[in-house]
Amino acid sequence: MINRVKFAFLISITAILVMLVLIFFKVISVSLGSSFLVATAISLINFSLFMFLFSYSYKKTNKIFLLFTVGGMGVRLFLMLIAVFLSIKFLNVDVVGFIFAFFISYVFLLIYEISIVRFGLEKK
Repeated sequence: MINRVKFAFLISITAILVMLVLIFFKVISVSLGSSFLVATAISLINFSLFMFLFSYSYKKTNKIFLLFTVGGMGVRLFLMLIAVFLSIKFLNVDVVGFIFAFFISYVFLLIYEISIVRFGLEKK
């Protein structure tokens, strides 16, 4: 399970570093690059919250595990909705690039969330 988490963070950090290099060499615009960085940061914060809630509830009873996993999913989704709205409204980001980058990073990390929960439950 730890290897899966490390791999997800490694891929995300690598994508951020590649984007910073592309911005530095002026291959892409600063606006598009900042959109990508903000979207990826929001997704990584969401994934970190998932890991915290999952690791806390992993060895607990089924009721607590479901409360933190499913309830945490609802709270995290609401917090991400607020973060996306605030980012689009108040930050100078390219909206199309932001939504595209957010969708890709969110789906990538969501697949890893499902994989981690499935692997953890099989192991239990």
